Amino acid sequence: MESGLGINLTTIAEFMSAAQGNYRNALYIRCSICTYSRESHCGDFLFIAGPDGTPILFPVSDAEQFFGCTIDRTDCSTTISNQDFLRLYYKWIVLHMESDNLCPFHQILWHTNQALR
Repeated sequence: MESGLGINLTTIAEFMSAAQGNYRNALYIRCSICTYSRESHCGDFLFIAGPDGTPILFPVSDAEQFFGCTIDRTDCSTTISNQDFLRLYYKWIVLHMESDNLCPFHQILWHTNQALR
């Protein structure tokens, strides 16, 4: 079932499960330095690690639409930059991404949406 968002409903359910039912338990990723072309659902992301450590991303624009409120980054567990996240998950990204030319955040989102179908 499609949600009309950049994230599917199964991924939202997995995100909420990993975040113990509260998006405020997630990390807020500020996507401020971008070397890729702007795509739909570009912007900041909420991040929580899945049960096996796989990153689960929720675009903030989608989260705001889904929850019906503005997501304040200071309400989340912490805020990290997109560059810090890429360093933190470097090895996972190298092993799972298809292309160095595409935004890794959108590749992670696509990967998670496909894996959790």
